[in-house]
Amino acid sequence: MNYVRVAASDDILAGTCKAVSIDGMRIAVARLKDGLYAVENRCSHANAALITSKIYHGCQLACPIHGARFDLRTGVAKSPPAFTSLETFPVRDTDGHIEVGLKR
Repeated sequence: MNYVRVAASDDILAGTCKAVSIDGMRIAVARLKDGLYAVENRCSHANAALITSKIYHGCQLACPIHGARFDLRTGVAKSPPAFTSLETFPVRDTDGHIEVGLKR
């Protein structure tokens, strides 16, 4: 696993989410009450970047086109028209930096 720094720890506070890009891959990183999570920042139905400025129901991101929602913890699609889960990534907070793990 190759970990890539994407933000300073202070950049993503509890209850917030940040969109990042690693080698052209769109990823959403969130700090929820129970830890850090990272998912593919792309609606599996509409291929649009998810709304990262608001977290719904404490753990979900929404697509701005049709409103499909995805669980940040698991990547699972929670509402139609999306039915396919998002890819998830390991994420850690190390030495004051948030890092996302990629399989490469």
